[in-house]
Amino acid sequence: MDKVETPDTLQLNDRLAKSTSWFLGAGILGVLLCGFGYYHNSQEFFASYLTAFSFFLAIALGGIFFVMVQHLVRAGWSTTVRRTAENIGNNLIVMSVLFLPLLLGVHDLFEWSHEEVRAVDRLIQAKAGYLNEPFFYLRALIYIVIWCGLGSWFLRTSRRQDESKDPLLSIKMGRASTFGLVLFALTLTFYALDWIMSIDAHWFSTMFGVYYFAGAVVAFYSFLILMMTWLRSTGHARTSINMEHYHDAGKLLFGHNVFWTYIAFSQFMLIWYANIPEETLFFLHRGGDWKWVSMLLPWGHFAVPFVFLMSHNVKRKPWLVSIGCAWLLAMCYVDIYWLIQPNFHHHPHFGIADVGSLLAVGGFFMFFLVHTMRQAPLIPVGDPRLKMSLSYNNGIPKK
Repeated sequence: MDKVETPDTLQLNDRLAKSTSWFLGAGILGVLLCGFGYYHNSQEFFASYLTAFSFFLAIALGGIFFVMVQHLVRAGWSTTVRRTAENIGNNLIVMSVLFLPLLLGVHDLFEWSHEEVRAVDRLIQAKAGYLNEPFFYLRALIYIVIWCGLGSWFLRTSRRQDESKDPLLSIKMGRASTFGLVLFALTLTFYALDWIMSIDAHWFSTMFGVYYFAGAVVAFYSFLILMMTWLRSTGHARTSINMEHYHDAGKLLFGHNVFWTYIAFSQFMLIWYANIPEETLFFLHRGGDWKWVSMLLPWGHFAVPFVFLMSHNVKRKPWLVSIGCAWLLAMCYVDIYWLIQPNFHHHPHFGIADVGSLLAVGGFFMFFLVHTMRQAPLIPVGDPRLKMSLSYNNGIPKK
């Protein structure tokens, strides 16, 4: 492969690197607000923290999913944007640290963890072989170990290729992706079942894991495109990330958002026509004062983005597609908020604990991400497909 020299291969400039202090400050402020929220109402705090954690975890999980899929199919177009996805996937390490407070809130979050409830609830007794604290904590540990292993291994291997230029490392990462995707699918599904669905142990859905996965991928693509725009606006990636990459990332975002809609509607339809009390309970809790949030999702998460992102002209204008991504990212948070919060509140509630949790998890998430980005080139300079990505054209005629 010819040696590629572009300004984009350099580390972050001072303008972007200084943002770490702002993100760190936001994280510290969030911790203070979380402390106040915990003191005021511990259950409300843990519900808010779980919502924020599950949202940013979805972005990081989407990142490692993207990396493994690109390696598995030996994609060339995505090479220059893949390093950003690798850095996002590596954030699973910081998410493992941010996960620790949730371990202290199991009794506040999960009714099935109380001995007096298990003693009188026959349904929870029937699920005790799975929903018991020792096995619950063991599964959480397994998820964290696998996620951290996947996120760090792919980034370290890609960085090693920067120096060695060894094309065999690309083949190695492609092979590892086959097993990695299986582990990813299992751990993501069981996380969704354990930490979100089992909040109400009387309700169940065999589609819930896929639902969380679909939302995670939409959140990741929205975040990825926003990161691409942020890098370009600060003087990075001007030549390595072009409109062709925006167009393809936008198409993937559009397609996966339609997939999320398909899964969401399928889950609703199956529950509606079966009309089984154990299943309809989910939507019963999301009626009443929660009805406007329930109605916001099909319009805000699907209808508006569907119309907005349909045109290829929108997907090829960074500032315009970024507006759509910011909107969709907000809808992804609303979606997870809608999954968790009705279990604790009879009406929509957004207070100090919610703000603090978003600032704490989001601030440290971004701080660690920018810190990771400073440690290596912003594009995989040793990848044999880099030249293909730099000259990529998906066939749309230029006007």
